[in-house]
Amino acid sequence: MEFGAQARHKKYFQKVFNNYPFDFIILSFHMIDDKDLWNREFQRGKTQKEFNQQYYEEIYETIKIYNDYSVLGHLDLIRRYDDFGEFPFRESKEIIEKILIHVIENNKGIELNTSSFRYGLKDLMPSKDILKFYKELNGEIITIGSDSHYIEHFGYKIGEMREYLKSIGYKYFCTFDKMQPKFHLL
Repeated sequence: MEFGAQARHKKYFQKVFNNYPFDFIILSFHMIDDKDLWNREFQRGKTQKEFNQQYYEEIYETIKIYNDYSVLGHLDLIRRYDDFGEFPFRESKEIIEKILIHVIENNKGIELNTSSFRYGLKDLMPSKDILKFYKELNGEIITIGSDSHYIEHFGYKIGEMREYLKSIGYKYFCTFDKMQPKFHLL
């Protein structure tokens, strides 16, 4: 199950979680302050730095109050909808570090999402910088998802991403059973 989360709506996805025996929950952020990213409503009237900072702060604030998830989905999704171009990793590194440390300390993980290829992004999602940084921080729980909305996208580039993760030092990828990570050799 994918929860499109916002801290202010925690009670709604908590209620869904409490009513079903999930194996896996991907926590994603498609809206901030009830404003969509895809149509640039959230970004409107803000500088690139402002909307990137607010995006990551919302993720951090949400995971501080909500723990019933498995992985954070496409952590830097904001890049897909940034008409200014690539925002430097170093500008968001401090808040991303807080997010990743919290994820690791709470036995959660992140998703490597292959939709970056379909959307023509210049980097992976999350970026190679984030994937390497997560590894440096001793993050181990990582899934690989193709974000398939159509059958022809199912499993897209997952094999290649397994090889990439191996090349930067990861040993495992995860699946989940009853919300517990299961580690599989890459």
